Amino acid sequence: MEKPHPESDWRAVKSDLSRRLREIRVAIYGEHGGPILAKELGIPYRTLHNYETGCTIPAHAILRFIEVTGAHPHWLLTGEGERFAESDSLLS
Repeated sequence: MEKPHPESDWRAVKSDLSRRLREIRVAIYGEHGGPILAKELGIPYRTLHNYETGCTIPAHAILRFIEVTGAHPHWLLTGEGERFAESDSLLS
């Protein structure tokens, strides 16, 4: 059985995930597009801002983010591979 990550590793994972959420948001909606994305996600802008600054992101929010943005789940978690799940991303 795999041992759980030390607390410091979880902080790094959360921080990296938050940074990648912001990267996707900026790539699709621009630097000031947070309110637009928040509306599409059905959450208050402040909640999205909290996610982007390191607050824990609930699973349903990550799934909705993937659905709305087309972000590749593997890239969100690891930063490896393609940012978007489809080659015809929303940036085309």
